[in-house]
Amino acid sequence: MEETMLGHHVSVADGEAFLSASRMLFGPITQRFSRGEAPSLPKLVSVNLGSCRLSEIRAKSHLVVNDRAFWRSFDPDAIKILMQLKGRSRFEQQQTAIDLGPRAAIIYDPVRAYSLQNLSDVDQLILQVPRSTFGDETLARLSAPVPLPGEGDSLTHIVSGLMQMAIGEAHKLDEAGCRRVGESLIQLVNGLIQAKPMAPEFRRSPLEALRERIVAYIDANLARSNLSAEDIARHMGCSRRYLHRAFEGEGMTLERFVWDRRLERSKEELLSPARASASISEIAFACGFNSSAHFSRAFKSKYDVAPRELRERVRLVVH
Repeated sequence: MEETMLGHHVSVADGEAFLSASRMLFGPITQRFSRGEAPSLPKLVSVNLGSCRLSEIRAKSHLVVNDRAFWRSFDPDAIKILMQLKGRSRFEQQQTAIDLGPRAAIIYDPVRAYSLQNLSDVDQLILQVPRSTFGDETLARLSAPVPLPGEGDSLTHIVSGLMQMAIGEAHKLDEAGCRRVGESLIQLVNGLIQAKPMAPEFRRSPLEALRERIVAYIDANLARSNLSAEDIARHMGCSRRYLHRAFEGEGMTLERFVWDRRLERSKEELLSPARASASISEIAFACGFNSSAHFSRAFKSKYDVAPRELRERVRLVVH
């Protein structure tokens, strides 16, 4: 029912602390357990391995949803490796569904929305590796989740064994030892991704891969009115100049792209039945506009119809 520390680099959370600790470690996720679930059953053990973090989750069947629309600037910016030790799960992202059984594993980019349906009691290891440790070609492979070879593959077997050893023995290691284990895991994970043949549709130039990452980050942070080129460059790990180079072929500046993206999102919100009860101001602020009046003028300039008028048209069609 609480979060405890085992040394300075190992933490354990269960019960009610499990949910809050999960959001702190993994970003904007929602976890839904069946009604009547005893709160002390789920357990999260997390180990700081220097530049990466390894966690183990033991829990009853539950749903995990990561909605990129609620991504915040301070959430972990890491690639994830999910190693299934026990149980059955189904992972869905980018119109790709992968069934996971014992000893199965996937690598995925959590900046894109995903869902993980844990269909039974599960025991899972999750390794978070900083995005900055991967090159653009490697990140391009993660446009969709990448299933790893089975336990029969030597490299997968080594990675799985090292992850299990680390989560079980980390409390006996000092900070330097944890850091060395983390560095070894990063190298091994890079090897796993690079060993997978790259499908032609995922082969992109570094600039194309960067542009895709930029767009995903912008879409995940549209609610932030202070979203800027400086902020995006910092999260992409590149200069502003290189950031703008990625948009040279788009016929618009990065700032204009963000502006148009906000308007496109607001139009989707206005047309969505699920947002019918939201006010124009609420939708404007949710899309990063500071003023509803300013939003209305910009919206009408782009779509030749005011937000309120568009909503009235939708209501007339529905009724």
